[in-house]
Amino acid sequence: MRHELIFSGIGGQGVMLIGELLCSTAVKEGYTVTFAPSYGQEKRGGRTMCQIVVSGEMGSPVISAADLLMVMDEKSLVEYEHLVKEQGYIIINSSLISIEPTRKDVQIIKVPINDLAQEVGNAKTANMIALGAVLQFLNFVDKEQVKTKVVDQFPPSKAHLVEINQKAIEVGFAYAASTK
Repeated sequence: MRHELIFSGIGGQGVMLIGELLCSTAVKEGYTVTFAPSYGQEKRGGRTMCQIVVSGEMGSPVISAADLLMVMDEKSLVEYEHLVKEQGYIIINSSLISIEPTRKDVQIIKVPINDLAQEVGNAKTANMIALGAVLQFLNFVDKEQVKTKVVDQFPPSKAHLVEINQKAIEVGFAYAASTK
């Protein structure tokens, strides 16, 4: 069993956080996980990307062909869509991406991530909407376990943000389910 994932967006969109949440949940489930973050040279607003490999045993941390690519912006789609394996998934933030993928041999899931975050009541939950959508296509971690890990992301002074972020995961999960 080996799962290869890529999440990409612009710095500040929370791509690394959702990668870390997914990884920590998979580790708790007993999987071997590698997390390879990549940051653009810009101080702010640069490209961020993380490659995640989840496996039953230690192997190469290098992604040969991603099972799933989640992109938050157009440049990420252009730069990384070629890394998805045939019949893999590309989850596109249709709130910010208006171009179409060039690939015809993958499954495209368009999720209006930013619009759904606004509907949830907090634009900053867009990354949790994205994570919820991603979870719809993974079978190695449970959505409820990921939601439990969200609690660890907030200090006690910001505990009031846990519930809305957990709700955002549910909204993204449900939206992605409706696209199947």
